Amino acid sequence: MQGPNQQGPGRRAGDPSGVPGVPDDGLKDWQRNTWFGPAPTNSNPFEEPEDAPELLEDRSENLNDRSNSFWDNQATGYQPRVSGQQETRTRGKSRQRQGGISLRAVWTLLLLIAVAAAILHFGVFRIREIRVTGNRNISAADVIRLSGIRKGQSILTLSEKETERRLTGDASAEAAKTGNYNYYTLQFRYLEKELPGTVTIAVKEREACCWLIWCGILYVMDKNGMVLYETEESAMRDRVKLVEVKGMDIRAGAQVGQTMVLTSAVQEQLFRDLFTEMKVLGCTELIAEADLSNPYSILLTTRDPVFTVSLGDSSVIHAKLRSMLLVREKLLEMGKTNGSISVVNPEAPSYSPDSPQ
Repeated sequence: MQGPNQQGPGRRAGDPSGVPGVPDDGLKDWQRNTWFGPAPTNSNPFEEPEDAPELLEDRSENLNDRSNSFWDNQATGYQPRVSGQQETRTRGKSRQRQGGISLRAVWTLLLLIAVAAAILHFGVFRIREIRVTGNRNISAADVIRLSGIRKGQSILTLSEKETERRLTGDASAEAAKTGNYNYYTLQFRYLEKELPGTVTIAVKEREACCWLIWCGILYVMDKNGMVLYETEESAMRDRVKLVEVKGMDIRAGAQVGQTMVLTSAVQEQLFRDLFTEMKVLGCTELIAEADLSNPYSILLTTRDPVFTVSLGDSSVIHAKLRSMLLVREKLLEMGKTNGSISVVNPEAPSYSPDSPQ
């Protein structure tokens, strides 16, 4: 057969020699090709030729249907043509399958994350070591017990604020129950976590610095006026090597674990400033007595040797105390063991020896 663009006569079906007009015997009419000339163009090769309409009549209407179960199991690679509605349903089912796969992947990932978090929470980040710093009179074991922190609990859920609340509250309750006033001195500083399992509890203990007698009871206080312990034993006067405070006008707070509240706000501020500066300069042990009855004429008495020190008012307390220490040191070098020191003007201190008896 010649192509459509080649010259020469076309070939009939049944002409084995290719000679036109010489048919083969025994061929049926429908086997003979009636067209003559170049091959038709732009025609569907799957359609029957127009000169064989009997084939169209006898052909099954479902000739191109490949949607039954037989064709589904065949590896022919044939994809049946479906209508628009069927194609839409097919695509919808495909999307549902893809959505189901994606959803399962998400749930699997979340499950893996949850398992990993549980392993870290319950297996890795557990408290294995508890350290205590800053304690002096209270044992580390007591600090740990009062804090409520236990080995084996999660370090991730440990709260610094909750630890502080529990430590200070339980310490006060322990002091009231046991009568051990050292627990009132316990103060919380901070909580340090060192992953994966080490915790450090930093505390400090209030330092007793002074005492006073009020209503026949001896109260020992820290620099802020908090009562650390109390006693009615008169013999404690000689055993307490702290500064005796005189002239304090107390209104409330005369109870262990509470802070003294004074009638005069000026006197209250003077008390805190004085004992804070004494601690800063490290001279608390050198002072035997502090008379604060007149905030504008403060008097101190040193221990052996005994000097009476006049500070004047509460201004520039730090400079006045420092001047007192320098003068005292110079007097000891000179062999002076008593007398009066005035540091009202700390830059020009003065000394007066006691009158001979």
